Amino acid sequence: MANSPTVSVIIPAYNVGRYIAETLESLFSQTYKDFEAIVINDGSTDDTEKNIAPFLSRINYLKQGNRGVMAARNAGLRVAKGNYIALLDGDDVWMPRFLESLLGILESDPAISVAYPNAVFRGATKFDGKLYQDVFPVSEPVTFDRVLRRECYIFGSLVMRREAVEAMNGFDESLEGQGAEDFDLWLRMLLNDHRFKFTDEVLVAYRRREESLSGTGVSQLKCLISVYHKLSREEKTTPEQRQWISGQMVALQPQLGMALFRNYLGKGDYPSALAQLDAVSKNNKPTVKLRIMRALFIASPSLLRWWLCPGTR
Repeated sequence: MANSPTVSVIIPAYNVGRYIAETLESLFSQTYKDFEAIVINDGSTDDTEKNIAPFLSRINYLKQGNRGVMAARNAGLRVAKGNYIALLDGDDVWMPRFLESLLGILESDPAISVAYPNAVFRGATKFDGKLYQDVFPVSEPVTFDRVLRRECYIFGSLVMRREAVEAMNGFDESLEGQGAEDFDLWLRMLLNDHRFKFTDEVLVAYRRREESLSGTGVSQLKCLISVYHKLSREEKTTPEQRQWISGQMVALQPQLGMALFRNYLGKGDYPSALAQLDAVSKNNKPTVKLRIMRALFIASPSLLRWWLCPGTR
């Protein structure tokens, strides 16, 4: 279509009322202007919609029930008109040259499917002010094996060719849990010979919040195990890779068990917490740490809750 924008920027928004205006201002301050903005309100219950209202004349605004960030991104993909797809979370901020720099990489080499940048952490966490590449390894080459083994991370705010993501049928909404769907897509793309390119230019202020999309816990661990389970049946992987994947699925089970324990503990559901802690001990070799934790739980579950679940203090 003659009037189609070059880039479609997809922005899922769930309970980001405090941040969404700053996010959208950063988008409309880009040096590169040929883009459309698609904002998907994923069932927000705060003032997200109120703070989106001043931008309605400049965005394509979609609303849906709360189905998760990847379902929101897929909804954006279905209405996108651009030849390139850019991903922006509703609480992050782009530097003015984000689109210009990453599009420059893609347009200079047709063999590259995805370009992603460095970022700076912001928010009340231990990473505040640090660069993404100083916290997570991002050194090239970006290969399936290195990304699989977490020797190379792909930052999720990026630009990719539309045909590349469409060839993968977008994000997989069938995965259990949430939080590793992008990891799944990057692996599928790499397994199908799509090339990724990293630039160390800092182009995003990446907000890390306990309640944000970047959080960890039960849902993310379930999603990661689901990704590995799917990969374990993938014919394009090597026997060595499938063996490594199987080992990861086994290793993540006690982590999931402990995450469930903390969930129950944080909610004050002490009987379920104790049952989960005992299940972890039964299914894995009991460690000194587990024994001490159980003893502390029996002595004072409320004190252990205070120690392990700071959000409940």
